[in-house]
Amino acid sequence: MLLFGKNALAQDKPTTWEIGGDYSLVDYFPALPGTSSHVLNGGGLSFVYYDHWLGFKADFQGYANAGKSLTGVTNPIIGAPSPAILTVNGDLATYLFGPVFKKRGKIEPFGEVLIGGAYTNVYASLFTAGGGVATAPGHNSFSLTSGVGLDIHINRAISFRPFEVGYLLTQFSNPFSGGAVHQNSFRYVAGLTFNFGGE
Repeated sequence: MLLFGKNALAQDKPTTWEIGGDYSLVDYFPALPGTSSHVLNGGGLSFVYYDHWLGFKADFQGYANAGKSLTGVTNPIIGAPSPAILTVNGDLATYLFGPVFKKRGKIEPFGEVLIGGAYTNVYASLFTAGGGVATAPGHNSFSLTSGVGLDIHINRAISFRPFEVGYLLTQFSNPFSGGAVHQNSFRYVAGLTFNFGGE
């Protein structure tokens, strides 16, 4: 009985490390005149170190964008025709860091606020497709995400993450709108997490 009680108590204690592999979707708003959002599919990895309910997370995600048609774009800076129909290819990647707050147990809801950077070649490709002759916009920007999620333990070592949803902010330079602007997007993540280091 004593051994059983000791094992049960150990299983209730939170793990120290969490490594996640996931599918991720971003409903991306490029903040271009006359364009709507575009769904980007991708995935990535996350690493979290926990001290009981408080964790520090490093999150890396990548997304692909193939042949999206951007219509009705007006470009006062480089003189693209108006309305214009431009087709560009591009990718998006984010690298984010910050605190995670998680209620520990069999079912674990959590919230997070992560800041870092993002990379895309969409705006530079659009600049080239529109006939730009000046300096193309940069590939990198500040990025932030905040949101909530849920982990469900399959066993002590593996958890299923049915959802992690939140707001994604990027600030890419945009020659079609005149300088750096905010891109306000929606992010969804689902996958598995692997837990290590519990006592």
